[in-house]
Amino acid sequence: MEKLNPVAAFIKYNREKLNLTQEMLADKTGVGIHFIRNIEQGKPTLKLDKLDKVLAIFGYRMGPVPNTIDAFQMWHSYKDKAVEIVLKDKRSISGFLVEEIRDERNTIAAWKLVPFPNILQWQLEKGDKWVEIIRHQDIDHIELSKHEQIRKSLTS
Repeated sequence: MEKLNPVAAFIKYNREKLNLTQEMLADKTGVGIHFIRNIEQGKPTLKLDKLDKVLAIFGYRMGPVPNTIDAFQMWHSYKDKAVEIVLKDKRSISGFLVEEIRDERNTIAAWKLVPFPNILQWQLEKGDKWVEIIRHQDIDHIELSKHEQIRKSLTS
């Protein structure tokens, strides 16, 4: 099964969430049905003003999105939590994000992550021998691991 591009997936998901047909969405936004179909099929070239009209129905608008993960946001949202990290080389690492590593300008340059198999040993010794260093620039994507999501749901 081919993966939808993020815009196509977003539009289709939100349209279906509101129980709208493609025709209904076209009517509500003032664009043609063929345009809605083109969006959901992932057509690579679309008129941006029309796409913005469709996004507006769902409370969104187009804007620049950075290609990198903001180090502060990562520190604020994921430090001391169980995470799953996908690197730019598509390798995936799951573990506990324990500490940031800063460079001479005090910028976060890398992260210490304790992979899940090493958590118990690390808790006993707290040594770096259980830690994997991940350069910030190598990170493509990060999210809370299912372990962290479960823990948060149990404690809230």
